[in-house]
Parts: sequence; structure tokens; C-alpha cells
Amino acid sequence: MLGLGLGIGLCCLAGSARAEVKLPAGFVRESVAGPEVREPMDLVFAPDGAAWITGRGGELWRIDTKTLQRQLVGTIDTDVNGDRGLHGIAFHPDFPKKSQVYLFSHVKERPAGKYRSRVSRWDIKGSGAESKLVPGSDVTIVQFDGDEAAQHVGGGLFMHPKERLLYVTTGDNNMIWKLKEYCDDPANNAQSLNDLRGKVLRVNLDGSVPDKNPYAHTAGARGEVFTRGHRQPWAINWDAKSGLLLLAENGGDELDDHEEINRIVPGGNMGWPRVFADGLSTKTRTNHIDGFTAPWFMYKRNSGGSCTGALIYRAPKSGVSYPERYQGGLFYSDYNRKTVRFAPVDSKTLKPGTAESFAQGLPGGPVALREGPDGALYLVEYGGWFQATTNDVISRIVFKP
Repeated sequence: MLGLGLGIGLCCLAGSARAEVKLPAGFVRESVAGPEVREPMDLVFAPDGAAWITGRGGELWRIDTKTLQRQLVGTIDTDVNGDRGLHGIAFHPDFPKKSQVYLFSHVKERPAGKYRSRVSRWDIKGSGAESKLVPGSDVTIVQFDGDEAAQHVGGGLFMHPKERLLYVTTGDNNMIWKLKEYCDDPANNAQSLNDLRGKVLRVNLDGSVPDKNPYAHTAGARGEVFTRGHRQPWAINWDAKSGLLLLAENGGDELDDHEEINRIVPGGNMGWPRVFADGLSTKTRTNHIDGFTAPWFMYKRNSGGSCTGALIYRAPKSGVSYPERYQGGLFYSDYNRKTVRFAPVDSKTLKPGTAESFAQGLPGGPVALREGPDGALYLVEYGGWFQATTNDVISRIVFKP
């Protein structure tokens, strides 16, 4: 899920984290967990409000967001070469009644010259602070092989609460220095409907293909494919009120490339590697190529960028809500810039407006951005570069009127 194409470089304290982070008046950044949660990658909230967090090395943690008590739920074996490791997490839609969790990881025992990605469903025994991953209970839901290249492996999971279907993000698995060769290949994996890489997949809870998937009945296509033409897609967030299904995604590595937030719609083709930004050719960098889905929101890479999270903020059922000006607006995170920014969204057209700074100077680069049931934004901050560091931290930004 890393695939950032760039390099970077708190102790865990209850209460406010000791960091020079710039926030709007009234907002405070707090530490929820520190570097004992090694190389954190993703976060999802259980119905009881606890945060479950994956660590790249294979660890699964549960943190009580009120008491800040934490426990290791379990550990799985995973390949950690390059971008690989344990990444995305999603709960069964009936959790905890159906006590199962879905995890995206990479298999150590892989074919020669290949890597193997796997989405598995695991059983959980116990509940609350007594939750434990059941060893050997894993069932493979989605599995595919890729080239040995260690970049752009995707790894995001999202369980749609209304559809009761699982979404999976997969990277294009292309090495940066092979871009021209990759673009010239008419069957490159991000565009090919017979390849699961460079896609957003949608599957049933057992991994089978939903009948209404856009390519479920297309000869020669993998029915799991929901959208294609992705480079390095990260996390998906869904806004129930507007119906927006948003995906944060890394663009190319040229200075004129763009970071993207894409609206996921059935059969959408984001155009990679043929186009970048709003349909510009990746070869000429100037002429437009029609026929692709334009980004819902984008910003220029310039000297570096890596969009990793995007969500529409809504007032929580309980807890402390952000001020009215943030309601229904877009928050998005950038790993490389160590920032979170905000943009208003028109409630009628659903078009985002001009972005502004929200959080600057985070100690670690945010690799996940989620809204908690308490109304705070939660950040998974990754401080290292394929290694654990003291800047690995789970933080939240709370409003204290």
C-alpha cells in the first residue's frame, strides 16, 4: 500500500501529542497510540468505537479510543519486501455478531519471480479487549500474482455497509523507470480487464463476483473488476448522504503530474497509464485524450505529493462535532507533505471548491485518514521508510470549543 515513490526521514502519550502541528483555532491533536504499533498502515472502527489497526509486519491491534488501552489481537505471516506487507482491514458487515475480519496482505510463499497478494477472511474469538485472531482460520477471498516489482501493490479494503460488498484496491505493479515501456504496451495491466492489478475490485463476502458488477458477464474480463486505470490507489471512503464513494490515489512522478481523488463509479476508467490529470497524455504532456473518467478532485504534485486519504465530514451521532463550515466538506491527507487539507463541497453539484490548510507539520506522513464515531479525524502516521520509527503514531484531531 506504500508505493509512494519518495522517501521521508513521539512517544505514545495520553492526551496531547508533543509536536509542532499547525491547526485552526479550537483544534487539538492528540496521541492515541505510539511506536509500539509498529509501521501502522490502516485503521477501521468497530461498532463499539474501538480502532483496529494493521501493522505492515503482520500485527493487528485494537485500541479503546476512550481509555487508550491497547492490545495485540494477533499476528499473521506476510511478505514485507518493498511495498508489501499487511495493509487493509475491513469487518464483516454483521460484526461482532459475525465475528470475522478481512485483511489484505502478501504471501511469503510466492511463485519464483512473482509476488502474491491475498485478501483473507479471519475469525475472531472473544470480544472487546479480549478479542483474538484465531490462528489458521483464514479463508482466501481474493488472490492474484504480480511481477516481482515491489512498487504499487495497492492494499485498501472497504466494506460497503449498504451493499454488503467488499471493495479492494490494487496497484499497477509498475516500476517507475519502466513507464515508457509500460505505456506503450496495449495490454498493460492497469487497462487490461483480464488482470486484477491497477483496479478497484468489488466482490461478495465469499469472494465470488456480484451479478451486477460492470464486467460480470463480459467475455475475457475478470468479473471482480469494478474500475480500472489506477496507478496506486489507497483507501476508499463512502459518504452515505451524498452517495460519494471516494478513492485517494497517487499520480505520476513528474513535476506536472497530479495527485487525485477519484469518484468510484461502475466501469470507470481513470486512464492510467495513458493519461494523467484531466486526460492529458502521459507521453506528450500536452494533448488531451478523451474517453476516460476525470478525477473528482486533483492537485499538482510539484516537488512531491502522495494523496493517501479522502473523506466527507459529517456530524457524529455522539461526541463533539467540527464547526458548521466543515460539515459536508472534503478532508484529504498527503503522506509526503505530512498534511491534511480541507475543501468545501457544494451540496447540490457535489463539486469541491478551493482547498485550504487544516493540519501542517505532522511528525509522520499520514497513510490513512478516517472519521471516528466521536467526531474526530483519526490519522495513521507512518514515520519510517520500510522500517519502524518513533514517529509511527495513531493521532486524532479533536475540536474543543
